Amino acid sequence: MTGLDPGRLAPPEGFRRTARRLERAGFEAWGVGGSLRDTFVLQLLGDTVANPPEWDLATDARPDEVMELFRRTVPVGVSHGTVRVLDGDEHVEVTTFRRDVETDGRHARVVFASSIEEDLGRRDFTVNAIAWRPASGHVRDPYGGLADIESGILRAVGDPGARFREDYLRVLRGFRFAGRFGWAVEPGTDEALREAVDGLAVLSAERVREELMKVLGDPNPSAGLDLYATRGALAHWYPELLGLAADRGAWLAALGAVDAVPARELKVRLARLVVSAADTPEGRAEVAEALLSRLRFSNADRRHVTRLSRLFLPFVGPTDSAAEHRRWLASAGEAWEDVFALHFAGARAEEAERAEQAERYLEATRERVRREWLDEPPLSLADLAVRGDDLIELGMSPGPLVRLLLEELLEQVLEDPGRNDRARLLGEAGRLIEMGVLTEASRPGGGSGGPPAGDEPPGSDA
Repeated sequence: MTGLDPGRLAPPEGFRRTARRLERAGFEAWGVGGSLRDTFVLQLLGDTVANPPEWDLATDARPDEVMELFRRTVPVGVSHGTVRVLDGDEHVEVTTFRRDVETDGRHARVVFASSIEEDLGRRDFTVNAIAWRPASGHVRDPYGGLADIESGILRAVGDPGARFREDYLRVLRGFRFAGRFGWAVEPGTDEALREAVDGLAVLSAERVREELMKVLGDPNPSAGLDLYATRGALAHWYPELLGLAADRGAWLAALGAVDAVPARELKVRLARLVVSAADTPEGRAEVAEALLSRLRFSNADRRHVTRLSRLFLPFVGPTDSAAEHRRWLASAGEAWEDVFALHFAGARAEEAERAEQAERYLEATRERVRREWLDEPPLSLADLAVRGDDLIELGMSPGPLVRLLLEELLEQVLEDPGRNDRARLLGEAGRLIEMGVLTEASRPGGGSGGPPAGDEPPGSDA
């Protein structure tokens, strides 16, 4: 007999009001889904954290009946039976009982069902096939999900192979649930997971991306990500990570660093994984670009993670000059704190003594860089006291050499911000023009445009 107590469930009041109104109208209203599962898990752990806020209801009422019954609704998925009921600042997803009649591994064709048991029978795992009726306090658990929660087991509903063939996204969901809760995968389910990974190829990039971001949002995403590697799922959507995963020690070190990034920083966590997959700035940027493009991340997210990956190394150190710190800030811009977060994560994943040393090193560096940043020095061409038009008035022809001269002036200003004076810069520009030394080869950094080599901090795994 399970020790989990449905009487201790405490969903939001908006959920309770919605359930009561459905019941008073003659319909059944059952709490289902992840919030119910997670609340039982919290209860098992004796956790005092508040119950998850977004609870879902399953009902025998049809979508049109739900919309007639409630004044404020949103038809978020009527074809699949889902209506969002708005209750003050809260909302509840209300879905009509369903059963699958046809699937292709990616989409299911469903029809409305008449009982909660039919609805639970189409769920993926036993821990998700539990229902609770607030009106009576009764629990429906036909597949032993509560016992599996207590035993720490992830088990498919019914035939595991059939469940995964219905929707191959369930493979990734299985990795996420097992990793998040530290559950052992039941042997038959585990075998079916391994056999089903080739089916991941039929999924849409958007669904795969959403699963990845959910894993990265877990307190310790390493467990779920490791299942991607050990169950053979990387090849289909994450081939850039295969080389890293082949080196077990390097892979686990990379995952440890991902865990060390705060959970709210999802894109930094993703960048932390990427930077371990290549040895050069260009290689890391290529990995980020390829991976995020394949998963159809937004252009803004793709650019940000690619930039972090490129900036990871070379890095700066506490003994570098203020000018070197400014040059690095000129490359990093607003992303500089995220780059430090990448390095702090790597340091924290080290053994205790080495981690303490690495964090002290990084903290000293960050404090010096922060002071430079707060002084708001000129860091870009836009910050210079002169513009391209000023150089053309000095006699330069419009073209790429104008930018080259501006870059040379910026290099001088990065060395000494006091040089950012209009008269002084115009005088220096005139001198360089008169000398005729301005060529493509005179670009700061020899044409590379990148930050100085700097230091590699203790604890870096790249």
